Amino acid sequence: MNEQTIVARTSRREMLKRSGMGVVAGAAVGALAAPSARAAAEADFNISYASWIHGHSMQIEYPDRIASQWRAGFGITVEGKPGTTNWFHFAIPTPVIIDDVRLRADKVLLRFKTGSVDAFVRDVHVYDGERLIAAHDNVHLSKENPVAGFIVPDRPLILWGLGISIGVGFGVEMMDHHMDFIAAGCDFTLRLPL
Repeated sequence: MNEQTIVARTSRREMLKRSGMGVVAGAAVGALAAPSARAAAEADFNISYASWIHGHSMQIEYPDRIASQWRAGFGITVEGKPGTTNWFHFAIPTPVIIDDVRLRADKVLLRFKTGSVDAFVRDVHVYDGERLIAAHDNVHLSKENPVAGFIVPDRPLILWGLGISIGVGFGVEMMDHHMDFIAAGCDFTLRLPL
């Protein structure tokens, strides 16, 4: 019984390390992967800090354009009035300096879903204080989006605090106009722009 408990609490990586296979498996994957695949995988490991905020903290810019909202343990559910647009805002907890080094924004991420294609995320804007540092317009995302990522061009240094503003639209079709926002976040890096 004890051995089963230990195995259940041990990750696959830890099991490989304990068996000595971690080095062999890592070398095999490195040798078999194409150089571009290795570069993409290595890029993911250059994140110095990741910060997320829960969906129930989202702020709604125009509450009068919302038919209903419900904050719960999983996030926020918003039903938009048909034929309207709105902006939803997330203030990301932002470490601007770690160990005397100023961080750069790499990409922002959203976890959300909509009830239909007639309720959609139209734009994703990223701000450092009052300065717009990324604008992804006309993305038109709907339905399931477990993790939607948006690159921040040129990886700017972050000075004041990161905000994500999400432009949304609600159509006029006889469809579900609700959206669930679970979380929003940002990956920060020390890497200079490519």
